Amino acid sequence: MSDVIIEMTPFIFEDGQTYYFEIHKRSSDFHNLYVYKKLITKKRFLWRKWEIVEYKCFNEGNEELVRTSLNSENIKLKIEKILMVNSGIHQIKNWDGFVGNIPDDVKKALLRNSKLDDLLGG
Repeated sequence: MSDVIIEMTPFIFEDGQTYYFEIHKRSSDFHNLYVYKKLITKKRFLWRKWEIVEYKCFNEGNEELVRTSLNSENIKLKIEKILMVNSGIHQIKNWDGFVGNIPDDVKKALLRNSKLDDLLGG
């Protein structure tokens, strides 16, 4: 297993789903980019309930290479390519800072929640 450069990082895609990406060291010029989807399975036995959390990798064994400069636009384009090929998402529109075409009200709500978390130390 290679060294992790950027640990599992969530992002919202324009389909409204939250996905994750992780970057592993490969060489002095390139790193491997992996994109994941979080899968939650709810279990129940008698009165006890629990959840099993797993991460499905869209491109395991077929890594995308990103330059060591880790340019955010380059990473976004690679994530777009991985999601289009592996998840059946079609007709992807323009990108924004949230990795996708997220409605403005959602962006504002997420920014507001982020600022509240920063103020409250969460």
